[in-house]
Amino acid sequence: MKNLFLAVMILFFGILLLGSAQVLAQERPPTKEELEKMMQELDPEAREMMKKMGIGVPDLNKLRTAISGSFDGSGEERIFPKKDEVRIAAAKKTVLKGVDLAPYLAKVHSAVSSKMGSEASNNASELFGMAGSPAEGAQIANGLWMFGSTAYAILVLGNTLQSDPNNPDYLNNYAAFLTMAGAEEAALPILKHLNTSYPKNSTVLNNMAQAWFGLGDIPEAEAYIDSALMLYPGHSQANLTKSVIEEKKGNKTEAAKALKESIKSGYSPEKEEKIKELGHQVTGKDITWTTELNEDPLGFGHMNWPDYPMNVQESEYLEGEWEAYRAEITKLSARYQQQFALAQNEYAIKIQERAIEMLNPQSNLHLPKKQMVFSSKIAAKMEYYDQENPDLELQRYEEQLANRDKLEEMLREIEDKHGLIYREAMKNIRDGEGSTDADRKAYCQTKDNLNNNLLRESNTLLRDENKKWIDYWRFAMSRRLNYLQYTLWPEEFELEKLRAMITWLGMIGGQEVRFAIPCEVPEEEEVLGLVSGKLGDFYDMTCKEKSEMNLIIGSVTIECNKMTTQLDSKFFKYTVKENMDTDQIIQGSVEIGLDWDLAKASELGPVKAELKGELYGFVEFDGNGVTDIGVKAGAKAAVGSNFISEDTNKATLGFVDDKSVTLIGTEARWGWNSGPSMEGKGILQGMTTKIN
Repeated sequence: MKNLFLAVMILFFGILLLGSAQVLAQERPPTKEELEKMMQELDPEAREMMKKMGIGVPDLNKLRTAISGSFDGSGEERIFPKKDEVRIAAAKKTVLKGVDLAPYLAKVHSAVSSKMGSEASNNASELFGMAGSPAEGAQIANGLWMFGSTAYAILVLGNTLQSDPNNPDYLNNYAAFLTMAGAEEAALPILKHLNTSYPKNSTVLNNMAQAWFGLGDIPEAEAYIDSALMLYPGHSQANLTKSVIEEKKGNKTEAAKALKESIKSGYSPEKEEKIKELGHQVTGKDITWTTELNEDPLGFGHMNWPDYPMNVQESEYLEGEWEAYRAEITKLSARYQQQFALAQNEYAIKIQERAIEMLNPQSNLHLPKKQMVFSSKIAAKMEYYDQENPDLELQRYEEQLANRDKLEEMLREIEDKHGLIYREAMKNIRDGEGSTDADRKAYCQTKDNLNNNLLRESNTLLRDENKKWIDYWRFAMSRRLNYLQYTLWPEEFELEKLRAMITWLGMIGGQEVRFAIPCEVPEEEEVLGLVSGKLGDFYDMTCKEKSEMNLIIGSVTIECNKMTTQLDSKFFKYTVKENMDTDQIIQGSVEIGLDWDLAKASELGPVKAELKGELYGFVEFDGNGVTDIGVKAGAKAAVGSNFISEDTNKATLGFVDDKSVTLIGTEARWGWNSGPSMEGKGILQGMTTKIN
């Protein structure tokens, strides 16, 4: 009898057969086209059963995310913005003095509300009413933008500015939101006002550049881009737009150069692909990682094994050590094999749970699309790990295989050579009937000496060549684990970790070693200088890339391999409503931070992008969602960065004892940097305003 489980499994067994096997084999997850074909082939009876159970046909983006952890949806082709003389004239005409600011903000907010409609405006007012202060209102707006509810974010921040119209962070962020939503002419008067009050602020200059670019005034945009880059040459968004402009001019080299600067501050697969399209290559130096990658994450390198015997006396002693060592490996490997079987069951259960969850109508929340934020970035980092030819890794592998084949040939040559020496040496040695004690002693001494030479030569070769083989795989497996930690779901990664442990044990336990029995057992003597064969334990591979952003409406937690978003229940009803901001491409970034020197926004102006050198957080995003994110204590803040107070809820941007965990509260300062807005993509484009 068909039930809910069967209906779901009819859909997912086919996907699992394709997707899971590929994930475990480290191949690509199913493409959108493959998923569409599976959906078309779904049994009509199963579709009807799903319908009766209240389960709709799932969103293919979310379905692939459930299987692979990420989905890189392809956006529409971008159109270089045309020059809009009418909007440019409106932006240039409006000049705000101090007394003009509040009335102007009210007019813009009214125009935005009219564009969004009464329902959205009323909901945004209710959301703002939940804030206890303008700071909380601004943080709610930041959170809404992070969660993809851009329409509500603009409205809530507009409400916040009605209460606090002079806060430079709120003004800058509101202007950035307007620009990214297609209302550049409304944003520019605010930005010009900020530029007058806070000159030489890279964030303001970038946002002015992006607004002029969106209006199609390229010379004006270039002037402000150059100004922003003079203050901060690594500015992610300014360099991105500079690249777009240079490419339009036909300057591919300059376009690639600007993109390389952009990718250092904020990675995205789109930037990397564009660099390649421009005829250039990304190198390892171009990929900035906020924490150091562990070169030996499971501690392979600290595991000992017994020495290789170099004479018959050591051979007698060490052969027992090697037997005990291999017995210990066999026992431990069996334990990990059992754990691997359990982990396989856990993986099967979890992937089904995620698949069913994605079918739930409540999964249509406006959450960040990309769950595995670092998957593309770590792939790029690993690909260019050696900053050399991408074929180098294959070449090294083939060299190792050739060396293993050569090893067998070299061992045969050693044995053949010593065989000849042995036969020649034994011609005149008597050890049988009629031999004297002196004959037998001479025989054993000669035989032991010959075996000593054989052991020394063969085991030296085996030891050195095995070390090269083991070191190669230690590097390769550690590198792979670093990659998988950021690309697999936890239960998948547990499988791969156990697989690596079992493989490593088999490798170090399977080392070929030669032994020889002494001809005559000498008096027991102390054997010195032997390395203990104690196996040791694997390291616990813990994630260093951990951070948590408290956004009031919910939280975003990054933990190496995935981004988890959680909404506060009182904001839940607003995020499930269908917004007006669908099918748009928005690019930008936000710098988040607090340094004691930057505590007073009213004195110092909007948060600058170059805050990356102090204490900061940042989020980079494009049309597919978050592409890069990080938190870090810079050199200036490293000494006294534990300034969280749970009692007063003044977490700002601070670090607890585990400095990888970051809390961003209402006092943290956010500085949004808009990216290049392309024609026809903003939800506010065509907004009717009378702001002059």
